[in-house]
Amino acid sequence: ELKRFQRELGISFIHVTHSQEEAMALADLIIIMNMGRIEQQGAPRDIFNAPATEFVARFIGGHNVIPEAGRKISVRADRIRVSSEGEAGRGAVVREVEYQGTAVYLSLATDAGLEMTAIVPERTFYQRPFEAGDAVRVDWDAADIHELAA
Repeated sequence: ELKRFQRELGISFIHVTHSQEEAMALADLIIIMNMGRIEQQGAPRDIFNAPATEFVARFIGGHNVIPEAGRKISVRADRIRVSSEGEAGRGAVVREVEYQGTAVYLSLATDAGLEMTAIVPERTFYQRPFEAGDAVRVDWDAADIHELAA
């Protein structure tokens, strides 16, 4: 309804929300604030694909924040590959499996104790489904790593 009003009236407006989905759907420009300070501003796609800080990555959702070599990186949950043991990647255990229709959300705990989420397309998941308690490997492409500011 708000998008329709904006389009029909041809006006700009400021919409304050705590709903990430609503902000992504409505905004041309998003400003994310933390404790009264601007953490990041930009187009929804830019913020989602390149969160500037750990706060933004966690707030916007859909990202795993991973400590690596003295820095923190983010990797989108839909870019995490989950495979059987014996393949490349970090060891992990499936904690929960949540079917969401077009995708399956996997809650994982790595051998190092890091909690992660992987979003796997439904078709891919059911070619080799996993269950809670299964030992797996998690991996991602180097191109999917986004370094976060300290």
